[in-house]
Amino acid sequence: MNFPDSEAVCRVKDPLNWTESYCKLMVSACRELAVFHYQNCKAIDKLYRKYNFDPHSIKTEADIERIPMVGVTAMKFFLLLSLPEEKAVLKLTSSGTRGQKTQVLFDHDSLERVQSQLTVLWEQEGLVSDQPTNYLMLCYDPEQANDLGIAFSVKNEQRFAPIAESYYAVRKNKLGDWEFNMDAAVAKLRDFAKQGLPVRVSGITGFVYELLEKLENTDPIKLHPNSFLLTGGGWKAAEDKKVTRDFFRQKAMRLLGIPLENMRDGFGLAEHSAPYIECREHRFHIPVYNRILIRDPLSMKLLPPGEPGLMELVTPFNAMMPTLAILSTDLAYLDKEKCPCGWNSPTFTIIGRGGLVKQKGCAIHAGEIVKREKMK
Repeated sequence: MNFPDSEAVCRVKDPLNWTESYCKLMVSACRELAVFHYQNCKAIDKLYRKYNFDPHSIKTEADIERIPMVGVTAMKFFLLLSLPEEKAVLKLTSSGTRGQKTQVLFDHDSLERVQSQLTVLWEQEGLVSDQPTNYLMLCYDPEQANDLGIAFSVKNEQRFAPIAESYYAVRKNKLGDWEFNMDAAVAKLRDFAKQGLPVRVSGITGFVYELLEKLENTDPIKLHPNSFLLTGGGWKAAEDKKVTRDFFRQKAMRLLGIPLENMRDGFGLAEHSAPYIECREHRFHIPVYNRILIRDPLSMKLLPPGEPGLMELVTPFNAMMPTLAILSTDLAYLDKEKCPCGWNSPTFTIIGRGGLVKQKGCAIHAGEIVKREKMK
């Protein structure tokens, strides 16, 4: 299989600066993947025929908007493949919705492309370092959750700074239930502070917030100035406590000594897999290898910047599965104002989940673990 334009757009060195040539490359890459999935996945063949869509017709930026979408809910019930399953080198699952989990598969080349997307994004944002770094991972231990997407993603972050020591604070107990080892996490963080190396505190926002709450009535911890706080998995566990993102960041700066510009939230969707991370101004940019479209939930018409709707996510890296255009259940809007950070790519703001069925994402599951620990 040869996808030269997909390979090229996933490896651009400054994905947050959109250029005319980059955008043309994105269009060509979407055409490559759309044609491939149309020819190799019966479900996509049927979907495209239903909407009378010819994948060869993708020739402009506007044509990307016409690609028929696959809904995330469908992916929880059907395994859609464009390559034989034995070609998969990595299989991950989402956190599940009422017991239903999405399986996400990657062949070797597709995995290399999405890894490149993450690499070039982190490089442009200045998140790559050659300094030995200690990691406090407030997330599921990947040795015990090796197929869970959030566990893989957080572990994957450790390739951007050499590991001095890494500690995972969420592990299974003797009964097989997940436990957040709060006291051990605090003790490890204090030990890391004494060592004088940069520290990367990384994990699900709910666990990070509980750690900050634990530290509130103790002596603050002063971490190395090159330390980072990297959150992900959603904000629900914190927002349920009426905590704003700005309050959260100010609290973290006061208790950990991490500069505001070194606090970054990440956004991801197992079914989409392409990365997004806040810039130093705490805005989510759309890398040139991705597109985010906002659609009216009833008409599916595109909405202008500032108007909230369902997120459609487009990325042309995965040949294994037809995840080129995915309609999520997340609500968001495209920002009207240009980001002051200097990158020219569009930005978006996430509102939350839509729909009548509550999607049991990582943040909600994290909140349940915290509540269980407090009831002991």
